[in-house]
Amino acid sequence: MSDTFDALAASTGIALPTSLRHLIERGANSYDDPERTALAALYDFEWLSAPEAQAVIAGWLNPDKQNGNLFLPFARSGAGDAWCLVRLRSGEEGVCMVWHDAGTSTLHYASFDHFVVGEYLNVFAELDLLDDDDGDPVALLRADVARVSALLDPALHSVLSGCLDKTPAEYPYQQGPKARVEMVLALIGQDELNALNSTVSVPDPVVFDVVARWEQ
Repeated sequence: MSDTFDALAASTGIALPTSLRHLIERGANSYDDPERTALAALYDFEWLSAPEAQAVIAGWLNPDKQNGNLFLPFARSGAGDAWCLVRLRSGEEGVCMVWHDAGTSTLHYASFDHFVVGEYLNVFAELDLLDDDDGDPVALLRADVARVSALLDPALHSVLSGCLDKTPAEYPYQQGPKARVEMVLALIGQDELNALNSTVSVPDPVVFDVVARWEQ
């Protein structure tokens, strides 16, 4: 069993992105020291250890079981969906959520850095997603972003800093086309969220097949 992400990268053939490698090297992808944990403000996001990621590959996201698509998981949701570095058999690469209970997933992000910014934007547009005991969501977000900002491309970092310079306000938000519009506390409205997301997502998201976990 691979007990490091370097070993997983070698076994999968998917290189670790520089920013993710730096986070791993300084222990920011663990929960041993909450003050050092990165991306703690992302919604429904839990880092995987290398052995946990290896178990996900062995039991579910093995290319032999996934029609040649390659995955290197690095985090999961509470439901067991996996955030992965991906290389599809068609050649596309990036980062996406692989749903554990669906027959397809969608490649939205071209890189780990784009994933980081895109997922922060989702939190900026709905601050209630934060587990904020101190009642100061912007301070929490600033501290969390500071743990990764130096690793990001300056243009991507400027997207985050521009949002963090705003004052929280109430904005209308609709979870889906049939959902009721609600007012939420946010740094950016949903229209701005959609506009910014279009700059960090791949222009034509790629839908690919997934063999569900229970079908293994």
